[in-house]
Amino acid sequence: MQRSGATIAFDFFRNKLLTEASILWGSESDKDVAEIKYVPDNKVETVHKLFKFIEDGDLWRWKIPNCKAFSSGLKDLDIEFNVNANSKLFDQLLELDPEHVISRGQVTLLEKQRLIDDCLGKSYEISLGCGQFGNCLAVDADSISNLRSELGHQLASKSRNLNLRGIGAVVYKVPELNNDQMLKISLRSLEQEDTTSISQEYGGGGHRNASSFMLSITEFDQWKLS
Repeated sequence: MQRSGATIAFDFFRNKLLTEASILWGSESDKDVAEIKYVPDNKVETVHKLFKFIEDGDLWRWKIPNCKAFSSGLKDLDIEFNVNANSKLFDQLLELDPEHVISRGQVTLLEKQRLIDDCLGKSYEISLGCGQFGNCLAVDADSISNLRSELGHQLASKSRNLNLRGIGAVVYKVPELNNDQMLKISLRSLEQEDTTSISQEYGGGGHRNASSFMLSITEFDQWKLS
């Protein structure tokens, strides 16, 4: 995968964002054409930079300097991305300053890594599907489920270093479900390791390196090897 949906969408709508011809009715000529700018000229490059940061993180490349700090800072802002619930969403995104987001993220990255390291130290081996899909490491992450992507990838790396599958299973409860007997299993994997066959077997989904599904506590306990 070479590109994410973020920059593909930006390229597709770029011209529309910059200028769109709009026909105005009721004028002296009955039909005048006006140009509407959805994104001010001085914001275009900033918006493009934001999308490049997002793509770099989405594809788990982290090649752009300070991309991890940007990703961390953006999460810390806790923006509501549902435009139906947040009518000011696009104004908020246009006002984002990448350097400010990076500075914010640099402050919190170390603390987040400390929490991840503590969780990794409590990882344990599981037999995926009771052996149907091999073995990997898992962690219980109720308190830091918001860090599941970074935690899962680091867990997958630790799993592979122990000659298990390069998959990390981040396990946590979803309070919104109001069901303490169900667990969400978020899988993260390295490179060509495909998680989708596992998640689809249990009614979930996602893509090769990131997918998830729900499982009862009773069934998950049968996967534990220690």
